[in-house]
Amino acid sequence: MDLQALQYPIGKWTPKEQHTWEEIQESIAQLKTIPAQYKELTAGLSEEDLLKQYRKGSWTVRQVIHHVADIHVLYFVRFKHALTEINSEGVVSKIDAWANLEEAKNAPIEYSLTLLEGTHLRWTYLLEQMTEEDFQKGYYHPTRKMYLTLMDAVDVGVWHSKHHLAHIKIALGKAIDL
Repeated sequence: MDLQALQYPIGKWTPKEQHTWEEIQESIAQLKTIPAQYKELTAGLSEEDLLKQYRKGSWTVRQVIHHVADIHVLYFVRFKHALTEINSEGVVSKIDAWANLEEAKNAPIEYSLTLLEGTHLRWTYLLEQMTEEDFQKGYYHPTRKMYLTLMDAVDVGVWHSKHHLAHIKIALGKAIDL
C-alpha cells in the first residue's frame, strides 16, 4: 500500500451538498454500533498487538483507540455547543500531542473502550432528540477551516470511526471491508 492509502484507507472525508433525513438516521444507527466494533476488533489483543502500527511512524493500535475516544468526546461537546450557542467554534485539540502523552501510550484500552461506549450512548441519544432544523445548526471548525452543519458533523463522526477501524485492521493484518 502506498502512503496515501495507509493514511486514508477509506479515503478522505468530503462534505456532501445535502443530507436526507434517512441518511442522518442511518448515520446515527452506524454510530450506535461503533463501540461494539472497536471492542470486537480489539478483544484479546496482546501487548505486542497494541504496539503495532498501521504504517511506519504512525500511532500504535493503543494510541489510535485512545485517540478515537478522545475525539469522540470532543464531537459530543461540539454538538452541545452548536445546539446552545450562536456562532459556535468547534473545540479542537492537539491530537499528536495528546496521542504522545504517556497516558495515551500506556493506559489500558479498556478505559477508552468504556469511554467510547458511554460517549456514543449519550451522543446518539442527543442525536435522536434533534429535529431536522437542529441538524442545520453547526459550528466553525478551525482545523478544517470550514463551517460544518451538524448533518456534516454526524457524517464526519461516522467517517472518523471507520477511518481508524481501518487503521487498526491494517496494523493487525486484517482485511479492510469498505
